Amino acid sequence: MHSVKSVVAANDYEPPCSPARTLMIRGREPLLAPGVRGYAFRVRDRIEIPIIIAEHEGSGDVGRFLDSLSPRCVIPCVISYRLIYMLARRGWAPNFEPDEDGGEIDVWVRTWR
Repeated sequence: MHSVKSVVAANDYEPPCSPARTLMIRGREPLLAPGVRGYAFRVRDRIEIPIIIAEHEGSGDVGRFLDSLSPRCVIPCVISYRLIYMLARRGWAPNFEPDEDGGEIDVWVRTWR
């Protein structure tokens, strides 16, 4: 995994991806962008980011990270109300997709390019 220096341009950043089947360990999340830790995985033609953690809450790092993401990036299974509001304010919306158990999961996608 390469080092993350800075997120400069909006709408084209793709965070470093972890290998498939990576064991996600709390407290050992890789750096996705300055001030933001979590996991990103390449799945078919998109990048899924299931975990996003601010190193310093309220710093704006997660907001800048969301603003910088390319349209290929999606955020599945959002359970944090704070993150839901951040995504909605930034023009993201939930799509509901079938999961492997026959149910549905929410996958947040950009509604603008």
